[in-house]
Amino acid sequence: MAQPPCWAEISLPRLKENFNIVRRHVGPERKILAVVKADAYGHGAVPVARALEEVGTDALGVACLGEAIELRQAGIGAPILVLTGFYPGEEQELLAHNITPGITEVGQVELLERAARGAGRKLRCHVKVDTGMGRLGVPPAEVPRLLDALSASPHLELEGLYTQFASSEDFTSNQTEQQVACFEKARRQFAERGFRPPLIHLANTAAVVARPETWGTMVRPGSILYGYLSFMDFRAGDDRNAALQAKLPVKPVLTLKARIYQVREFGPNSPLGYGSRFVTARPSRIAVVPIGYGHGWRRALTGRCRALLHGQSVPLVGTIGMDLTLADVTDVPAARPGDELVLIGSNGVASIPPTEVARALGSVASEVLSGLGKRIPRVYRD
Repeated sequence: MAQPPCWAEISLPRLKENFNIVRRHVGPERKILAVVKADAYGHGAVPVARALEEVGTDALGVACLGEAIELRQAGIGAPILVLTGFYPGEEQELLAHNITPGITEVGQVELLERAARGAGRKLRCHVKVDTGMGRLGVPPAEVPRLLDALSASPHLELEGLYTQFASSEDFTSNQTEQQVACFEKARRQFAERGFRPPLIHLANTAAVVARPETWGTMVRPGSILYGYLSFMDFRAGDDRNAALQAKLPVKPVLTLKARIYQVREFGPNSPLGYGSRFVTARPSRIAVVPIGYGHGWRRALTGRCRALLHGQSVPLVGTIGMDLTLADVTDVPAARPGDELVLIGSNGVASIPPTEVARALGSVASEVLSGLGKRIPRVYRD
């Protein structure tokens, strides 16, 4: 079989080591729900989930029923929590596939109770409380009504209580502390009604890294498993980013590569690509690289990114097309068709972290990686 023109190499051993780093960080007494939504942040949900099962994750987190069913159909047996809840009509499939729903509004309790009663079995569930994110979750004012509904639902087993932080990476604001206080008030209300779920989880990746007071009995690492940490905002004189990076030495799991298709020579003042947005300033050797926005290599990266070739950094030039990108390899005389370029990851000498690409887009690494499309085959390294 011919080698693909561009591909993503996924290091499963590195994924497992990143998981173990998190495990050591939070301690063995705390459970870990590994987040594998959005096709495991673009890494491939099934192979990633299988590797995380092998290394001992306690549960997996997805964003929708379809993501959960994909894992079940692939033979994944770990508990799966649908973090963003479910749509009316999905209750039977939740039961059929032994998937744990997140309850994000009061009306979902009755739907789940009716389905579980009809199946003659109990259904584990988690309740999400909206403590300030303003998206999904039971508002604090509706917690008493939710508790009434749960009390009238003998077929539901409340296994977990959780919330979502809006800005846990921001230590210049007290929003996270306010959310924790709101969550604790709700938890006391649950306890007063006899509900003491064993799984209490608030901490996303940033909170896992730097807010141990939020760890509860379970944490929800996402991006850290795939090898990158978001930059944290600390108050002046209290920047702990370097120390946190040293304490959690995770490594990127994905390396994005492309193979040079052609190398062409141009004189100075040659316009290249759509809109002639790049004009050569000297005699130049330009590599045609078979990756573009149709692969998820975003057009907005035009003029803002680079690649690694033979240990050197080379600029990507011209407007990124749907299928092709150009690289200026003038300063790499050995560049030839078939040579590998690294667009994200390491070539053993230098590296381009996904956070660098994200900064060029004014975005986050999660968007960059989860946006890599099906045109890019994933190649798994054991």
